[in-house]
Amino acid sequence: MNAAAPRRRTQVERRNESEEALLDAAAELVAERGVERASLARIGERAGASRGLPTHHFGSKDALVARLAQRAQNQIDDASWAAVKADGRPVEDLSALDLLRTTVDTYLRRFENPSSDDRALIVMWGATFPAEASVEGMLDADRRSRDGWAGLIEKGQGDGSIRADVDAWTGAVLLQGLVRGVAANLLTDAHLTEKSRVRQTCQVWITSALAPHRDGVDQVDELAQAGTVADAGSTRQRRSTYALAAQGLVPERDEAVSIGTDLQE
Repeated sequence: MNAAAPRRRTQVERRNESEEALLDAAAELVAERGVERASLARIGERAGASRGLPTHHFGSKDALVARLAQRAQNQIDDASWAAVKADGRPVEDLSALDLLRTTVDTYLRRFENPSSDDRALIVMWGATFPAEASVEGMLDADRRSRDGWAGLIEKGQGDGSIRADVDAWTGAVLLQGLVRGVAANLLTDAHLTEKSRVRQTCQVWITSALAPHRDGVDQVDELAQAGTVADAGSTRQRRSTYALAAQGLVPERDEAVSIGTDLQE
C-alpha cells in the first residue's frame, strides 16, 4: 500500500515560513552587526533567499524591525506564562505583583543564555538612542511594553498587592529601564557578576518598592527564607528601613524613595 502523499502547504503557510526564516536571519544579523549594518539585502542572503525577498514580505526595514521586536517580546511573554504555570498555583490565585515579579525574573533569566532574538531586542533598543535615529518600529514596541508594565501595576493596585501611591506610568518606565539596563549589562560583559544573584536582588528591590509596607516586610522575609536574599543582614536592613518608614523617619511618599507621583512633578 502506497504511503499517503504529503499534504501540500498552503500559500499562507509558505508565506509564514518564509517570513519566519527572514526574521531568524534578521535577528542573527542585528545581534552580530547592529541595526544599521543589517541591510534588507544581507538579510535575504543570510536566509538563503533572494536579496529582494525581505522587501517583498515586509515592505521596509522599519516594518521588519517592528515585526522582529514584536516576535522577541512575544517570546518573553510566552516564557513568562510558562513560568507562571510551572509555579503550580492556579493563575487566578496569583496577585499582579506575583505576575510582575515572574515576568521580570523570566526576562532576566533569558539573558543568562540569550538567543539571537533576545540579543537583537537589546541591540534594537540601543539603536533608538541617537537623536536622528529612525527606528519607529522599535519605539512602538517599547510603548507596548511600557503599557504592559503599567497595566500590571494598575491591576496590582486593584487587588491590593501593589501600593496605591505608586504612579503606574512612572513605575512602568522604571521597570523597563531596570530589565533593559540589566540585560544590556549582561550582554556587554557576561562575567560582570553572578547572574542568578542579579535576578534575586531584583526580586527584593521590586518587592521593597511596590508591595504595601507591611506586606513588603513579610514578602522580603519569605524571599530570604527561600534563599533569594544573600544573607540575614540584608533582610534585617530592609526590615529596619520599613520600620523607619512606618515611623516617618525615612521619606516614604514625598521624596524619591517612592516611585510615586512626586517624580512626575
